[in-house]
Amino acid sequence: MATRVRETERKYEAPADFTLPDLTSAGPVSATAGPRSSDLDATYFDTVDLRLARAGITLRRRTGGDDAGWHAKLPVAPDVRDEIRFPLGRAKTKVPAELAALVRSHTLGAPLAPVVRIATQRDEWELRDADGTTIALLADDKVTAHPLDGTPHSWRELEVEATDLDVLDAVGAALGATPAKSTSKLAQALGDRARPRKRVELSANPSAGDVALTYLQAQTSAIRANDTGIRLDTDDSVHQFRVASRRLRSALRAFRPLLDADRVNALREELKWLGGVASPARDAEVLAEHFAGELEALPSEDVLGKVPAQIDAELSRALADGRAEILSTLDSDRYLALLTDLDAFLADPPWTKRARRPAVQELRKPVVKAWRTLEASVRAVDESSNRDAALHQVRKDAKKARYAAEAVAPVFGKRLDRWGKKVKKAQTVLGVRQDAAVAREAVREMGVRAHLAGGNGFTYGVLYARESERGARAEEDFARVWRKLLGVKGPRWLR
Repeated sequence: MATRVRETERKYEAPADFTLPDLTSAGPVSATAGPRSSDLDATYFDTVDLRLARAGITLRRRTGGDDAGWHAKLPVAPDVRDEIRFPLGRAKTKVPAELAALVRSHTLGAPLAPVVRIATQRDEWELRDADGTTIALLADDKVTAHPLDGTPHSWRELEVEATDLDVLDAVGAALGATPAKSTSKLAQALGDRARPRKRVELSANPSAGDVALTYLQAQTSAIRANDTGIRLDTDDSVHQFRVASRRLRSALRAFRPLLDADRVNALREELKWLGGVASPARDAEVLAEHFAGELEALPSEDVLGKVPAQIDAELSRALADGRAEILSTLDSDRYLALLTDLDAFLADPPWTKRARRPAVQELRKPVVKAWRTLEASVRAVDESSNRDAALHQVRKDAKKARYAAEAVAPVFGKRLDRWGKKVKKAQTVLGVRQDAAVAREAVREMGVRAHLAGGNGFTYGVLYARESERGARAEEDFARVWRKLLGVKGPRWLR
């Protein structure tokens, strides 16, 4: 059974003659307890080309200390990582399948094998506040790394783990030690070979290609991060996975003139498939949460029979089926092929000549195009024989316009800010309308099944009426939001 621990920590360099200062005046620290000594022995696993290390991920089997076991450390933010812990078990050289799956989007199925063994002599102190609560741990580590294909070497480091960044800052300042250049013992042991993948650093006047590549890399990273979240059943991970895949697909469309069209189109088709796979689980999540609130808001006399339990049971099954489908997809060859293609695409983007042009000149066009498409969709609503479908198209085009503005934000952020917020508002109210339409159809189908089974359909009818009203209100809201959007004084090139 896996457990997850959020770590907020920093490492510091410490020469052999470094003396630990008195830390009882370090911000909220009032007392210390220790040291407690332990011997730690960890074997780190990675692919031959160190894909995990270059992604800032460590995967190890460690004995000694209070948390002996298999650990995966995943970056969350600067100085913040999630550590996923599995029991030690009997295996010593084979990574547990469930742990290997967590990093599969990075390894792409390549074998995991030992790359270095690190032995640590640790002295650890608890740092406590005035109430006696432990708010930080300070570890003084004497480390010896034994690379499997190199010469052993040793160093000393200090590691501070705290309850929050403010405590971390206070303790770090009181230590007076030099922040470590490496973020982990593994990175220190492997040196340049474990250097993280390069990210594009945007200049003051970037090229269109540089802006595009920065955004595409960020969304690909988001897909990988939420892949892990889905496997760990993290709240909102399915939603964010779907959002990242849609953002990436939309950005490829917006940046298509800068890139080889055939390769872009092939990737967009696979991303459409990927986003679609996540939809059933996400839709079930949304419906379950919404109907729970709706039933709670109804007067008790309007909730007849076992309707809450019936709705919960149906949507729980749908969610379980949707989750099983997406997990199967994450383990599929097709998904790995998509990630492999994305990596190759981003490593050597198939640029056209237009990618070398200044971003301020070239990247106006996708925003203008998205805006004009959105305007045309709104005009088409009154002429459509299927108003639901027409308004759903408006919502999709609003989302594309919003994503286009988001993608070029490094160049036009301030100039597009107010306009982008209004577009997001239009998308949001139409999202409410679409959610109401989906909920209305779902509750109608559940009501029919309940009736055929001999149950009372009254409550389902009440819920159906409430969804109809919710959709109508959202459509009225959109009309107001659209008028305000048209009145926004945005960049002249959007008009």
